[in-house]
Amino acid sequence: VEGTWMGSTTLPCTYIPSEGFTEQTLSWSIDRDSSTSTIFRRDGSGDHILLSTFRDRVSVPKHSTGNASLLIENLEMPDSGHYTCQVTWKSTNNSLITREVTTTVKVVKEVNPPSCSWELPSSLH
Repeated sequence: VEGTWMGSTTLPCTYIPSEGFTEQTLSWSIDRDSSTSTIFRRDGSGDHILLSTFRDRVSVPKHSTGNASLLIENLEMPDSGHYTCQVTWKSTNNSLITREVTTTVKVVKEVNPPSCSWELPSSLH
């Protein structure tokens, strides 16, 4: 996924809800400079943004079962990296199932083409 500096981007993470399975936890983490940090975690106690640099800039749809996509706003250059969405479900027999998907984000500065303005002479005699 490519995002523009100071713009916003959505990192897709969707699943088809299955009967008998309830979502237990959802987390988004970023892997950059060979270290992994958890950005966002949703569990029974609510939504938690764990990295202060992402506070007030990230969100995940609340009441949209099957959609765990992460919206990042006001993108900054250091936001580039590998993001992993991890969802854990509990089945009716209490076994846990975890799935994850990784998306690479590249933040780019928008390059505007140089603008030219031409003044045409009013008379061409």
